[in-house]
Amino acid sequence: MATLKPPSATHRSSSGSSTPSGPPKAPVKADPTTTISDTVIFQGTHPVTIGANTVIHPRVRFYTFEGPIVIGDGCIIGEKTIFGTAPTSPSSLPSSDPPIPIRLSYFVTIGPQSTIKAGAHIHSSTVIESLVSINRHADIGSHSKICSSCQVPERGKVTEWTVVWGSGIGQRRRRAREAKIPGPAVTVAAQVAQVPAPGPAPPGKVIEDARLMVLQKEREILGRMLVPAGPKKR
Repeated sequence: MATLKPPSATHRSSSGSSTPSGPPKAPVKADPTTTISDTVIFQGTHPVTIGANTVIHPRVRFYTFEGPIVIGDGCIIGEKTIFGTAPTSPSSLPSSDPPIPIRLSYFVTIGPQSTIKAGAHIHSSTVIESLVSINRHADIGSHSKICSSCQVPERGKVTEWTVVWGSGIGQRRRRAREAKIPGPAVTVAAQVAQVPAPGPAPPGKVIEDARLMVLQKEREILGRMLVPAGPKKR
């Protein structure tokens, strides 16, 4: 497991190690290919599992007091994203019986400063933009996109290949499924990723293929910025 180069020395001591009077540190099981900033916070009683080639940006917070958190392969988690609910005080830790997990499938992208509550399930290849709130037990279908500052309500369901935008809980529009020749933007994305352009396909799939190409290129570039994980400070 590698660590991202920290943004500044002032954040190096905020990686979430517990103190005798503070919240417990959540157990973490991360694939060796995972990239995790050393300013990420893990607190709680349930485990956090992180899949291969996933990137966790600085100051992300994982709170597992209500249940485990499972992050799939190839995900990108933006800066200052919060999973779960933070304790309001050491004597009032949130909990749930039975546990309520948070699940992200593979190739999910979460934008900065978003919030993912207990019970949320975000399916594969979904994009969550910045400042989005995914409330408890919400279900986000695969290949969907939740635009910036939107909210998905408690137990809300977004079907696959859907875009959510607008104020409040947003509006929804299902993408067309007729076959279509890739447009110029998709061709450029393929050139950036140095892969062949996709052939005719449903518009949503064409765009999604191009996005995944660019994400793969982004991960490769990010890998060149990594520094070896140093020894933990006492």
